[in-house]
Amino acid sequence: MSHFSYRWEFVRDPRPVDLAARPDLAAALDAVNRDLAATLPEAGPMRLMWTPSDDANIPDQYHAALPDGRWHDGVQDPDAARIAEAAQETVQAVLWQVWPVCPEHRTGVHADAGADEPAVWWCRVGEGHELCEVGELAQTLPGKQRRALRRKERRRAG
Repeated sequence: MSHFSYRWEFVRDPRPVDLAARPDLAAALDAVNRDLAATLPEAGPMRLMWTPSDDANIPDQYHAALPDGRWHDGVQDPDAARIAEAAQETVQAVLWQVWPVCPEHRTGVHADAGADEPAVWWCRVGEGHELCEVGELAQTLPGKQRRALRRKERRRAG
């Protein structure tokens, strides 16, 4: 593990989140993994880990971990946008890669969500614009890449 993999004060006993008990988190993680598969397949699918706190003043932490178990930082009170942010932080800090990137401006985008709205990837260049919902990055790929991804998915499914 690299020195970016965790913050010592929170590390107690990281364990996988029971996604069957948390369908909201399972859906958020599936969306992030669709985006990773479309735009950064070499990263592999993320896993959602949970580090319980033994201090009442320090909340439990949730981490988006790479397949090999490396992760960076954590979020509290996870929702779809925060799970996307955690995955983005892990990719950036562990793999040293900006992800995802706005194809129009060639800059990193950020996860955001309003109250009762789906999580979206938001580009902050200029006045800013919504790139797409988290989980839909494949739609932002250039035509040739998007077609290759669909062919790959069809081969895998059939």
